[in-house]
Amino acid sequence: MRKWIAIGAALVLLLGGVYLGSPYYAIHSLRAAARDADTDKLEASVDFPAVRESLKSQMSAAMMTKMQNDPEMRDNPFAGLGAMMIPTIIDRMIDSFVTPDGIAAMMRGQKPTDAVKADENPDVESSSAYVGLDRFRVRLHNKASDEEGPSFLLERRGFATWKLIRVEMPADLFEDKN
Repeated sequence: MRKWIAIGAALVLLLGGVYLGSPYYAIHSLRAAARDADTDKLEASVDFPAVRESLKSQMSAAMMTKMQNDPEMRDNPFAGLGAMMIPTIIDRMIDSFVTPDGIAAMMRGQKPTDAVKADENPDVESSSAYVGLDRFRVRLHNKASDEEGPSFLLERRGFATWKLIRVEMPADLFEDKN
């Protein structure tokens, strides 16, 4: 009887460890795929339509806010035309950057246009935590410039499978640095 209780307890501990440790393994695998430029593994680990939509909404909102708060833009008669064109421009820009190579570059702490370099940025550190039982966030931080980088939100799909569903850009991305 004690043998079966010990086996049951060990099985529960093993399954709990797999369940709770699986996002750390998923992030490790995602970083390895980014480092190795393994596009097949990245495509399997990223929900590209969800990531594109999240970035499009963030960028559109940030650009519209910037245009509304800029006094030069409020007085410009062509500002309305620019506001109408913003979603189209952002859609094309996001579609061209949210690719396996672009996600790989962001995971390495680089700009999506730096996708040709496969080295990780040594000045980038990350922190991670559960957001809920089925959501997990990884935040990047540049130690050299003390700037926040993007956050990556993963969602559990099944028992121990995770997919990247959202990339959150820093709030100060569109602020003037002057």
